[in-house]
Amino acid sequence: MMTPTKISALIVDDEFSARENLSGILRKHCTNIDLVGEASNINEAVQLIEKHNPELLLLDIKLSDTTSFELLERLDRKNFGVIFITAYDSYAIKAIKFSAVDYLLKPIDYRELKMAVSQYTNRSKIERKVLQLEILIENLSNDRAFQRLGINLDGKTEIVVINEIVRLQADSNYTRLYFKNHESILVSKTLVEFENLLSDLGFLRVHKTHMVNTAYVKSIRKKSDWAIILSENVTIPVSRRRRKMVNEAFKQRSGLRLP
Repeated sequence: MMTPTKISALIVDDEFSARENLSGILRKHCTNIDLVGEASNINEAVQLIEKHNPELLLLDIKLSDTTSFELLERLDRKNFGVIFITAYDSYAIKAIKFSAVDYLLKPIDYRELKMAVSQYTNRSKIERKVLQLEILIENLSNDRAFQRLGINLDGKTEIVVINEIVRLQADSNYTRLYFKNHESILVSKTLVEFENLLSDLGFLRVHKTHMVNTAYVKSIRKKSDWAIILSENVTIPVSRRRRKMVNEAFKQRSGLRLP
């Protein structure tokens, strides 16, 4: 039997105790990882990356007076995967979720770390993670106005342009995304998860199973059975308990018909 190829990894964290804890967990529970170095700041990290060319970086988001995002922006080549580690940063985590990059919360649970590391078992998976990293950096550079969404689909990463999503519909623990080109995809993510991601970007949950991009709303039907009429005359029901919220969301919108 062939010995599994190890994945070379680098830890970047400005706290010695955190690096020591993480390296100890890796050595004990992630035997497929070859830890090639540890860095406490961006300059050290750049030097070690150039020297060892690691396949995986374990990055603490907060690094003294900067973030590990600055490290990624400084590197011309990003031929590695990344697992972010953070105590908690709501904006950073949201950006990470948009790109589908892996992250762990401190204190680190070895089982969660082991599961995250398992995503980097071969080179093809690492290459997919590199694409996710590019989306993250692009979104972070757009002044908090995220443009694209990375979605894991059938073992690969699909890049979705957010303003081309017309609506989303729950399907058990999955969600179907409908696009303006009339295509759709089924994603293994709940509608609640998409609501948390997209509600600040012009998307509105109007029903237990429906969410719409308000940019595509043509009119609202306010009769006994309220409904949203989208472009292409697609009709989406509005639940009774969400009617007031929908009304408030659209009453200032000029040019919207309210039959």
